[in-house]
Amino acid sequence: MTALPRGPLLCPSSTCAPGHLLIGVVAPGGLIQLLPSVLEVDTEFVAAARTGRAPEKRFRFASPCQAGGCAQWTGQRCGVIDAVAEVVPLQPGAALPPCSIRDRCRWYVQTGEGACQGCAHVVTDLGTTAGHPALS
Repeated sequence: MTALPRGPLLCPSSTCAPGHLLIGVVAPGGLIQLLPSVLEVDTEFVAAARTGRAPEKRFRFASPCQAGGCAQWTGQRCGVIDAVAEVVPLQPGAALPPCSIRDRCRWYVQTGEGACQGCAHVVTDLGTTAGHPALS
């Protein structure tokens, strides 16, 4: 696995844009299959991914967390993973999936292992992210 350079916390549910990180693929059945290492998205990938369905419906991307600049920010934390935690029950002792961004993931830092268990269920929905600078 490629080590991720130190830096700001990452939003693990961002958009397809140059400089963002490809971290997973939406598998058959709708769950996210995380990649063993991040891949930085370039303009060619963006152009190719924009043909057909929205790339966010087929892939998962990460970018620096915008915190208060994001429509999903509740004032002190990301509301996305809090909403997921309400519907995806925590399985104590469950093995965590391999993740290339865990040490910088906003959701993991905020919620701990429960975030990792719910993460595979999140497919970015651009209809609910209006106002998020990284998602515009």
